Amino acid sequence: MKHICILIVFFLSSFCFAQLSRNDSRINDAFTDLTNRIKPTKNFENLKGSPYFDSEFKEASLTYFGTPLKEKVFLRYNAVSDEMEMSLSSLTKETDQALIKNSKVFCEIEGKVYIYLPLNSGNSHLASMGYVKEIYKGKNYSLYLREQKIFREGKKARTSLERSFPPRFARVSEWYFQKEEGQLQFLKPTKRSLKNYFKTDLVHLETFLKSKKGDFKKVNYMEQMIRYLDEIN
Repeated sequence: MKHICILIVFFLSSFCFAQLSRNDSRINDAFTDLTNRIKPTKNFENLKGSPYFDSEFKEASLTYFGTPLKEKVFLRYNAVSDEMEMSLSSLTKETDQALIKNSKVFCEIEGKVYIYLPLNSGNSHLASMGYVKEIYKGKNYSLYLREQKIFREGKKARTSLERSFPPRFARVSEWYFQKEEGQLQFLKPTKRSLKNYFKTDLVHLETFLKSKKGDFKKVNYMEQMIRYLDEIN
């Protein structure tokens, strides 16, 4: 494949950060196919905000088609391009390597699992596939959060009563639910949408909503709700 040579150079140059295993052919094949070459991140000094939620590379673990990989890698999520940028050093500032986008390749960063999955009915500005963060994984119900950034054009004030806005990155987030092993379903974080989605568990949902008041946009509250509905079944 065309990126084999790139990958070899990439790993050999990181001699003090990782060692590839040569005893497991599946591991070798995995690293051969684990990266895509991307354009380095552009300079966004003139824009308000950053394409990253966290610009530092964090140590991450990878699972490739059910096989956990032992080699140490560092990832950071580019929320604009929806890429898991990859390096073998936490000190890296720029990289032209990214994890391949495949639903069978999971990555875990600081205890949170990220998966590239097909999505439906979400924000029209975002692609129909993308990275989601696993908030809760249950037997009956699971909860995922999609967080990205989109570019907004700047706006100059036409009158003294209006405000000017510089070009910027705006944060967007979406909730996705999964029933058993079905496809992820987009859901607006409103009581009406929740009641419509959980029709078969409406009694349990209403019991939870009455006993615990909270904000549907808050991760902890949504996780508590889905955990309750999952465990009570």
